[in-house]
Amino acid sequence: MKEKIVTGLKEISDKKYRDFNAKLIPNINNVMGIRIPVLRKYAKELYNTKDFDINTFITLKDKPCMEFTMLQGFVIGLKKSSKEEFFNDIKNFVPLIDNWAVCDTFCASLKLTKKFMPETFEFLKPYLKSSNTYELRFGVVMLLTYYITDDYIDRVLNILTNLSHDDYYAQMGIAWALSICYVKYFDKAHAAMSKSKLPKEIQTKTVRKVIESLRPSKEQKEFLRRYIKQFT
Repeated sequence: MKEKIVTGLKEISDKKYRDFNAKLIPNINNVMGIRIPVLRKYAKELYNTKDFDINTFITLKDKPCMEFTMLQGFVIGLKKSSKEEFFNDIKNFVPLIDNWAVCDTFCASLKLTKKFMPETFEFLKPYLKSSNTYELRFGVVMLLTYYITDDYIDRVLNILTNLSHDDYYAQMGIAWALSICYVKYFDKAHAAMSKSKLPKEIQTKTVRKVIESLRPSKEQKEFLRRYIKQFT
């Protein structure tokens, strides 16, 4: 199974994209170079293949390239799982995450979260307390992907504004999540962040991401520029 899948990955790889992508993920040296939509299409083809053993595939341990790990994550997202199986597959996969690309694409694949919203929110709490960079980023990206809603925004802001981490990729995950909170709930987000003890690095990164967004108004962006001057 593994050899056949790796052959398939090689056939859809792109050397130029590999060189480009490798620069975006500096801590990884096993990038094959496959665009995400192409890889997702391949995951669906595998999933719909009659003799494809899903559970064997997602538990294969030896990872020949980053895209192989991503592919496992995509297949987990495609599975029609029970709640218990869904959480078990996630628990087994999260320790494999060693870069932001695998983390973020995996989170985006877990559409079944929408079926188990309260249970998944509780399931994420240990990850949101983790000191491990990618366990924390996983929890944070899950929040920003599924839980920045009317029903959850207050709880999400309470969690995000009490987080701290020294690693760049953890900080950027927190800042990204907070920036989405600002875009959707500007006043609530700013009230929560301004009262928090968030490190200046995270607050600065958050403001920069909000300012880069097209959705906030000019007035909101100028307000944040003035706010962030206290940290410079």
